[in-house]
Amino acid sequence: MVTLVFARHQVQLFLKSPGVMALFIVGPIFVIFVFGQAFTAIFAAGGQGFDAMQYFGVTLLTMAVFQGSFIASWAVFKERRSNTEVRLGVAPIGRLSATLGAFLGSWLSLAALGCAVMALASVLLSIDYGERLWLSALLICAEALLAASLGVSLAVIFGEERAANGVMNALVPALVFIGGGYTIIPESGFLHELARFSPLRWINLAMLDLAMPGPGEYIAAALTFSLAASAALMTLACLRLWRKR
Repeated sequence: MVTLVFARHQVQLFLKSPGVMALFIVGPIFVIFVFGQAFTAIFAAGGQGFDAMQYFGVTLLTMAVFQGSFIASWAVFKERRSNTEVRLGVAPIGRLSATLGAFLGSWLSLAALGCAVMALASVLLSIDYGERLWLSALLICAEALLAASLGVSLAVIFGEERAANGVMNALVPALVFIGGGYTIIPESGFLHELARFSPLRWINLAMLDLAMPGPGEYIAAALTFSLAASAALMTLACLRLWRKR
């Protein structure tokens, strides 16, 4: 119950930041449009099976959701800036509840915003996310779970905002790049093998695959990778909190 109270508080804080919400929604739509128009000829000549707007409509959407890890990290550190963590120090379970609440609230916020961006991109830019939209929404929710767990776990493990943000500033763009966020990953070679370790690679493949006829062969891999990585990260965060008691 205490965790849910903290989660609701986190969602309310996010709703009270309309500028951040607008940037999170409008920014990806604008970037998708720009990239989709700029690389139209290149994708048409490459014969990839989908156009630039379709490709970046997926990869830049997942990039925006994954960058939400910074929001999750901020949710943890704001408690320190407001001295909430110090007051909770006398009750270790309270600190754990606050952290789990920040995680849950961040996940719900990122999942809702990610689905909103997907809906707007589908309507405004005519991007096809497949007939089974609920599967695309499920993938976005799984990615939001991973982003929230990454931000919270790094904040807990490093304990310093500058250090945690520094790691995320290096890790998030790297995972986006090898996941195909900025360019198409080749079918073979070192980059292709390296991309296997990026959860965004599997999510991007799954969402692109949903727009084509077929059973969606990458969905299970994308969900398994995201959920397993999220569970591992939050386990590390909880162990760190337990050791601090």
